[in-house]
Amino acid sequence: MSDGLDKMADIFLEEATDLLEKLEEHLLKLEETPDDMDTIGAVFRTMHTIKGSAGMFGFNAVSRFTHQAENTFDEVRNGRVAVTSELITLTLNARDHIRNMLSDPNSQELAEETESLINQYFRYTFMNF
Repeated sequence: MSDGLDKMADIFLEEATDLLEKLEEHLLKLEETPDDMDTIGAVFRTMHTIKGSAGMFGFNAVSRFTHQAENTFDEVRNGRVAVTSELITLTLNARDHIRNMLSDPNSQELAEETESLINQYFRYTFMNF
């Protein structure tokens, strides 16, 4: 990567760290008020931003993974899927997983966990549809 791209990727990593901290705050708030549409929207937008930025800077696995979480929260926004403690726990786990993926993007162990979490989101979304 060129120096300019390296600096931009560093900025993305800083921004992603901030977004992941805000995501945790949103999820803890959502745990208290699971029908709060503003907080649901904030979770969706956070996932959407991480997904788009990750893809733009070549963190394709993060983008792909975050896309599944974003899809689930889109279904929540549209009233087709409910917020439950299971979804909040899954998304807190996803937040930690994204952080790990950003710090070690080539980990095979993380790649396997990614698939497991994607499947959990997929099952949650369609079992609660």
